[in-house]
Amino acid sequence: MEFFIGFAVVVGVIALYMGSMFLNAKTEVPEECREAYLEAQSCDTCAMRSGICGFKDVLETIRKKEAGQ
Repeated sequence: MEFFIGFAVVVGVIALYMGSMFLNAKTEVPEECREAYLEAQSCDTCAMRSGICGFKDVLETIRKKEAGQ
């Protein structure tokens, strides 16, 4: 019986994860974040392993916009 309870818990967690991923994929990016989102999607800095990351600048810009509102 304990096996079935453990199995049900694991299946439940997996179902919640898959459901949240499905709902997240259907959510649109807000207009005020669209430019930063597109820039982050085309970022290749991690692949280059150069240590120089422009993504920090994007995050700072977003924070400044949020603080200004």
